[in-house]
Amino acid sequence: MEPPRSKTAKIATVLQRCLEVSTRVGLRSLLVVSGWFAIYAVVGFLGSTVGWIDPSYPLFSLERDPFFVIGITLVALSTGVVTSSLLLHHFLVGFEDDESQFSVLLGFVSLGFSAAVLRVTLPIAVEILLRVF
Repeated sequence: MEPPRSKTAKIATVLQRCLEVSTRVGLRSLLVVSGWFAIYAVVGFLGSTVGWIDPSYPLFSLERDPFFVIGITLVALSTGVVTSSLLLHHFLVGFEDDESQFSVLLGFVSLGFSAAVLRVTLPIAVEILLRVF
């Protein structure tokens, strides 16, 4: 039989499991959204360069290209979820060696980049979605 655990230990265990699930879900969504966005970017660039497609809006424009703006917003949102979950997990579990400290540093850089991208693209994406719906 296990010895009784304190409330703090139980809460920390639940929080750790939630952060692990959040990281897994975020990584899967990041892979799906990044894959879709990469396909859109490559096909759009090649299609416009070769002349296969001629959209009615400027391709890769922050003001007029709805797929580009929504794609970037979803990639930044997924990156922010994954990075914040990993950072919180590191702070909960702890970090002693140089590798984990380096991953925390890169996590903060990634979180900053995703927040900056969201600050620029989120209002435009919300405006586009409000026009559609």
